[in-house]
Amino acid sequence: IFQIANYAESLMQLVWLPVLLWTIISFGVWLILKASSRIHPEYQHQTRLALLFALPAGLIFLGLLNQISSMLSASASESALKLIYVVSPVDFVVTPVEESTGIPFMSVAYASIFLLFAVGMIYFLVRFVIQCVQLYTLKKSCELIPISKIEGLSPQNIGLAMGTRKPITVSFLETEIVPVTFGFRNPVILLPNSLRDNHNKMNLAVRHELTHIKQHDFFSHMIVVLTEALFWFHPLVHKLKTELVEYREMRCDHLVLSEKSVSKKEYASLLLELIPKPNINKELSVNMAQESSNLKKRITMITQQGTIKPISKRSSIALLGAIFLSTAIVMACTDMQTSTIYDDEELNLLTDVDRTGERGYHQILIFMGDEEQAERHESRLSQLRGLQPEHIKSIEILKGDAAVKEFGERGEKGVIKITTNLSEESYNTALKALGLEPESISPAPEQMEGSDANDYFVVVEDMPQLIGGLRELQQNIRYPEAARRAGIEGRVYVQFVINEQGDVENPRIMRGIGGGADEEALRVVKMAKFTPGMQRGRPVRVQYSLPIFFRLAGSESTPEQTSLEPQENRLNEVTVSGYNANTNETSTAIEGEVISRSMTINFNYDGSTITGTVVDGQTREPLAGANITLDGANRGTAANVNGEFSFSNFPSDLSHITFSYIGYRTQKIEL
Repeated sequence: IFQIANYAESLMQLVWLPVLLWTIISFGVWLILKASSRIHPEYQHQTRLALLFALPAGLIFLGLLNQISSMLSASASESALKLIYVVSPVDFVVTPVEESTGIPFMSVAYASIFLLFAVGMIYFLVRFVIQCVQLYTLKKSCELIPISKIEGLSPQNIGLAMGTRKPITVSFLETEIVPVTFGFRNPVILLPNSLRDNHNKMNLAVRHELTHIKQHDFFSHMIVVLTEALFWFHPLVHKLKTELVEYREMRCDHLVLSEKSVSKKEYASLLLELIPKPNINKELSVNMAQESSNLKKRITMITQQGTIKPISKRSSIALLGAIFLSTAIVMACTDMQTSTIYDDEELNLLTDVDRTGERGYHQILIFMGDEEQAERHESRLSQLRGLQPEHIKSIEILKGDAAVKEFGERGEKGVIKITTNLSEESYNTALKALGLEPESISPAPEQMEGSDANDYFVVVEDMPQLIGGLRELQQNIRYPEAARRAGIEGRVYVQFVINEQGDVENPRIMRGIGGGADEEALRVVKMAKFTPGMQRGRPVRVQYSLPIFFRLAGSESTPEQTSLEPQENRLNEVTVSGYNANTNETSTAIEGEVISRSMTINFNYDGSTITGTVVDGQTREPLAGANITLDGANRGTAANVNGEFSFSNFPSDLSHITFSYIGYRTQKIEL
């Protein structure tokens, strides 16, 4: 159900706007056609045909543009602008295929809508196939005669048949039927046997059916029927198809009667005789008379109209092409809003905010990609030159080995390091220069007590607990189709505050991966409910974050599962076994997998200052946001984005430091 819901949601996001545009355009054109009875049936027919053709064609063009856009932006698919501010995380893996017992309402709704659409489409397609089989069976049961061998056929009809360059055959049925034509490469004309001996009426009927063959009406009708099957839910499609059949016959009447040798009186008399006769497979074949009401309208038009002049074929084709192309192109241009393009591509950016004031500056790092990416962002990067000195400490450009040495492989294409002054104004000035929304910077309080309602705790005596656990939260997550198609994986860091009632406040993406995963992570976190954090017996506001790892099924192992030998001979290195603080188990089971982690703490103590880092014991990945508490001092802090921490001015009798990180065993280090 999740897979169907994901597919339905992505499909709906792709097609709703182009289908809406087609509806608006087609409805407006249809109103104009209905308002004017003087518009020639040729134009009435061609306009409706162009509108119906444009609906599937516009979506095909849109799909092609999406494919081209995906190919062009494949190299830039990971270059999305990401902000990172991290605190104590809980990691869990989200895979596209999930086994769950609780299914969100919207997933059921999307799946139900898609299944209803699929059932309707299958019904119309099956009916189309059955009708094709019926026509094929009928053709096999008939005695087919080449049209050139029909007795009494006029030279004009023989010439018209030869002009089609198709092997047309005719069959006379004993059943009284309305003359009918079907077949594209090998057209077949079926006539009632009663017309065989009446050469005048037979020639009129044959002339009408040959006109259909010359105009390729059976082929166009097949496309219209298939369009109706695909878009069966759209009432305007059915309306246009019904009226198209009516004006197709009226256009054919005009073409037949434009010949001076054809008697309008005899032709109208023939149509009058056909009113009570049955149609053969009128849904798929091209009948000379579809409905009796339509026949009466045609007879009235023939008898009351003066001299009938044919419409220029060029003008007819020009109208068809103009409406078809303009409508399809307008629909396809919605690709600008339904796919990721270079104009919306964002910088691969990371910010490191100093919330405690210990370091004395904020930092923004821009990781560059290929040369084309730099050119695409030239206008944004040029804004850095206009930053005022009172906001910026330095702007440094690192390239080559210098960038790789400091930032690893991520910096191999170059890094721009922006260091701002320690103020919210300076930091936001740099963000605005890069085209980003300003951020509110709330400093992390060192003191464990908080008197202001806007303060929050980093560490409390009893940390918040996720009600229902990770599995219940995971059941609500759907792997975004865009991320799945682009092969996007990785962590999405969501930061928020848990208030005194255990509700999530102000969730925001600290670092994302794009492809819709960021939005999905935000949506799920907003639904989460926690037991509030407790300090000295009362509920308090606590800063929290959830890094959610999105992983495609069948991909390589996640960082938590990667085996990496620990570094040796590191001073004061402490390794702690992985531990689930919520369940008191030594591992965390997610979707049948066991994720076991260890924590490594590196610290230096010189008697007055404590500094160090907290990293994953296996991958050496910084545990950004790990909580560090000074025992007995009622103080705490969180590791920064690089897993670094620092303390000074602490009590002289301090003997222990406690390191905690949700998902790891709490560890006390003796100084």
